[in-house]
Amino acid sequence: MNGYFLTGIASGLLGIAIGGGSAYTWESSALQAEKATHARDNEQHANDLNAISKAALDAEQRAIHDHTVAEGRITTLGDQLTKEKEAHEADNARNRAAIADGTRRLRIAVTNFHPAGGEQADTTAGSSDVGDGAAGTAELSRPFGLALFSIADDADADRRKVIYLQGYVCAIRPETVGCTTTAIGATDTGANHEQ
Repeated sequence: MNGYFLTGIASGLLGIAIGGGSAYTWESSALQAEKATHARDNEQHANDLNAISKAALDAEQRAIHDHTVAEGRITTLGDQLTKEKEAHEADNARNRAAIADGTRRLRIAVTNFHPAGGEQADTTAGSSDVGDGAAGTAELSRPFGLALFSIADDADADRRKVIYLQGYVCAIRPETVGCTTTAIGATDTGANHEQ
């Protein structure tokens, strides 16, 4: 064999070895770069998940706090309205007893008064007809007074229910239009509650 031939084969093998080593080195460095990029992506993903987790925890803690505050407002409102209801019921019981035994009499204002069973005054009659068309008060009978008082009491009970429901809504959702929170934590619907 010729010396050039062996030198050529040796050179070829050396070139293949160098090329293979270079390819391996290049692929190895590309793999390392890919691993580094993947590691950065994993770290970013972990940071994103951590931030989402913290935001969810903060939202949950705010919701728990808001629920606790609303629960306290509802309890305060319930206690306040229960005391008012008990005082009102005691007052109503005293009034019913007073009306029933005649201690208290109910009167209503009347205008253009005409006696019961009497003829209406003639429109041509003069002002000398004292009592016809006059204004004054009329006393109600005990049974009618009790019945009228019961009707008014039922209406007042329904009004108190509406006030409680408005307070409940304002305790749960203070941002609702018409709700204002007072300094003690009770909620006022902003409505006029005068009797």
